[in-house]
Amino acid sequence: MTFPPSPFDRLPLFATDDEIAVAVVGKARASAWKRNGLRILESKGFPKVDVLHGGRPVPLIRKWYEMHMGLDKNYILATLEDGKENPQAWRPKREQRADRKPRLNLDTRCQTVLRQMIENPDCRTQRDMRGVGELTLEKLQAHGVIMSSGNADTNRIWSVTDLGREEIKRIDYWYFGKTAP
Repeated sequence: MTFPPSPFDRLPLFATDDEIAVAVVGKARASAWKRNGLRILESKGFPKVDVLHGGRPVPLIRKWYEMHMGLDKNYILATLEDGKENPQAWRPKREQRADRKPRLNLDTRCQTVLRQMIENPDCRTQRDMRGVGELTLEKLQAHGVIMSSGNADTNRIWSVTDLGREEIKRIDYWYFGKTAP
């Protein structure tokens, strides 16, 4: 089966906009295409006029239309191939996210007190920590982020554990995007 020659086959290597318009939409609609369509196509990557040759490169125009209309063989073959799912490709990212996610489900109050204790290591008793109640400290101890190491003047001495420091790093990264130092 043979096809008739393409209108682009009759054009010179560098064609004027008038010649291209006739080849693309025919003689009757060529002037309207030049006025309206050409400007729209140029915004979508249509080949520009080569000043040295005084026209647009016809091979590039042909290639542009093949890609624009989906006639490019590579494009057709790529869309006909059945996609293969690979759920394992997502697993490493999920695991990385899970490592960074806070694990202990501390409420906001506990997070604030834990951060205060880390930033102010000299505040070790409840009396030193402003506005912190015994219940909050007991919750933090139950989660294992702080521990009681004895009494000082009827107040227990609290210290932050490594688990508490790691949890604050995770919280900072998860909520605020701060990286670990």
